Amino acid sequence: MSYVVISSFENTDTGDLQSEGEAITIFPAEAAARAHFANRSATLAGAVRDARQGDADATFITWLAILHMPLDVANVEEALEDLELVLEETESVDDPFGELVIAYEGRSHAPGGATDHPQKEALQTLEAWLT
Repeated sequence: MSYVVISSFENTDTGDLQSEGEAITIFPAEAAARAHFANRSATLAGAVRDARQGDADATFITWLAILHMPLDVANVEEALEDLELVLEETESVDDPFGELVIAYEGRSHAPGGATDHPQKEALQTLEAWLT
């Protein structure tokens, strides 16, 4: 089995703030995926603090998800292809990733404070990115 950690860090006005290669990572075991998830969460929190210093009025959205892939994947391209296939084959329009999501964390960081960012919205963003 393979596990994919997908992260998003965006300024709602200007778009994605992640460097190439940061958004998706593949792991052969859940423990390694969860360790990366925790590290990435801390990294994103620091990135929001840094970005806030450069743009105090911006709103930033961060989210992370661990997906349990239905088939083993060897690289990011295969993971993306499999996720696209899941979208094509799913019968649930509202929750196409369903049981694949084993962990999720999301925050909206507005100038006045942070709130939870709904998993459904994050997965809809992922779906739009994949199609």
